[in-house]
Amino acid sequence: MTRERTIQLANFVAQTTYNDLPTEVIERAKWVLRDTIGVTLGGLREPEVAALAQHAVDAATGDVTVFGRAKQTTPQYAVLVHGTAGTTLEMDEGHAFARGHAAVHSVYPALALAEQFGANGKDTLTALVLGYEVAARVGVATRLRKGVHPFGTWGVLGAAAIAARFKGLDRQGIADVLEVAASYAITSSYGTALQGANVRNTYAGVVNKLGLMAAEMYALGFRGERGGITTTFRDILGESFDENALTDGLGERYEIMRGYFKPYSACRYSHAAVDAVLSLTNGDPIVLDDIKTIRVDTYNIAAGLADQSPTTPLAARFSVPYVVAATLALGHAGPSAFDLDTIHDERIRRLAKQVAVNEDKAFTAMTPAKRPARVTLHFNNGSVREATVMGSKGDPDQPMTPDELRDKFHDLADPVIGQANATTVWEQIATFDTLDDVRELMAHLRSNI
Repeated sequence: MTRERTIQLANFVAQTTYNDLPTEVIERAKWVLRDTIGVTLGGLREPEVAALAQHAVDAATGDVTVFGRAKQTTPQYAVLVHGTAGTTLEMDEGHAFARGHAAVHSVYPALALAEQFGANGKDTLTALVLGYEVAARVGVATRLRKGVHPFGTWGVLGAAAIAARFKGLDRQGIADVLEVAASYAITSSYGTALQGANVRNTYAGVVNKLGLMAAEMYALGFRGERGGITTTFRDILGESFDENALTDGLGERYEIMRGYFKPYSACRYSHAAVDAVLSLTNGDPIVLDDIKTIRVDTYNIAAGLADQSPTTPLAARFSVPYVVAATLALGHAGPSAFDLDTIHDERIRRLAKQVAVNEDKAFTAMTPAKRPARVTLHFNNGSVREATVMGSKGDPDQPMTPDELRDKFHDLADPVIGQANATTVWEQIATFDTLDDVRELMAHLRSNI
C-alpha cells in the first residue's frame, strides 16, 4: 500500500472531532457500545473467561476496569479479557462487508484508554467510531485466504489507531503506529472455530492487546515496514487487497452504519437458517419425530459449517446442522442452546444428523450484500415445508428493535452486574456524550454480585 493512503487514513483519525460526526453516527455508536458491553458481560460467565478475568486482575495492578470485577488492571489486560469475553457467545456486532467484527476491536480499547486518561464521553465515542472505521475499512479491503479467521487479523489496526489517537499523535505518528501494528496481526486459523477449540475466542483480545502495544513500541523508537499493511493483508494473510476501500468515501460514509446486531448466539452465517426455521414453526408446532430429513441451501461460507456432531459450545455455534436442530427443538438459538447438556441432548443430536447443508451458487453470488438461506423440511408422510429468507434479523434492512436490543442487553448483563447497575449503564450510554469522565460509567461495570 502506498504511504499516501496510510497517511490519508491516519490524518482522518488525527483530525476528526466529535463535532465532525453526523448525528446518526453518534447514535449508532451508542447502540454499538451498549450491545458490545452486554455481550461482553454475558461472555464473562463462561468458566474459562471468568478465569481469565481473575488472572488479569491478579497478574497486573492498574486503573482500568475489568467488567464484573472489583479490582482493576492495566489497559492491555482489560482489552485482552474483554475481547475474549465479547466473542465467546457469538453475539457480538458485526460487519458483513468486512466479513468480521469491528466493534470488539474498537469498543474495548476506547473504553480502557478513556478510563486511564479520564476522557469524557465525546472523546471516547469519537475514538470508538474512528477505531471502528479503520478496522472495518481494512476488513473491507482484504479478501482473506481460505482458512484464515478474521479475528486476529485486521482488528489490530483498529485498536492501534485508538491507542495512537489517545496518545495525541499526529498523522505521521498514527501512520507509523498502523505500520507497526500490521506486523502484529496473527495467523488465526478458521479450523479452531470449526473444531470448537476455544483458543479462537482469544484472538480478538490478543490483537487488541497487540494494537495497544504497537503504540507503545512506536513511542520507544520501533518502526514498521513501509507498505506493511499491504504486505500483511494482501501477500501473507490475504488473497487480494483493494487499497481504494481504505479511503473511498472517507468522512462521508461511516462503516459503523453498515454493521449488524446479532439476536442469536451462533456464527452469523447460520442466522438466515435460524430465521427460516422460526418462520416455518411460527404458529404451527412441529413434532420432531415426524421429520424425515432437513435440507439447508445457503451461500458457500455458510455451507461449509456442516458438522452434524459438534461436541463443544464453540463447534456447535459453527454448525448449521446443530443450530437448525436446536432451533427446531427449543424454539430459539440463544446462549442456553449451546450449553454442554443441551449439546449432548440425544434428541437434538439425532435431529442434527438429519440436516444436510448445500451451497446454492445463486445465493453465493448475492454475498456479502445478502446472506440467504432456504430450509426445507421433509416429513415422514411425504409432506414438505419450505422457507427462504434473504438475510438475517439484525441486518441494516431488518434491524432489531430498541426493545429487542434492550432485552438482549439485560438478559446478558443482569446476572453479572445486577439489574440496577445494568439499568444505570443502559441509561448513561443514552447520554454518553454528556459525561465529563467515562469513569462514571465504568464504576457501574466494576460491580460484582
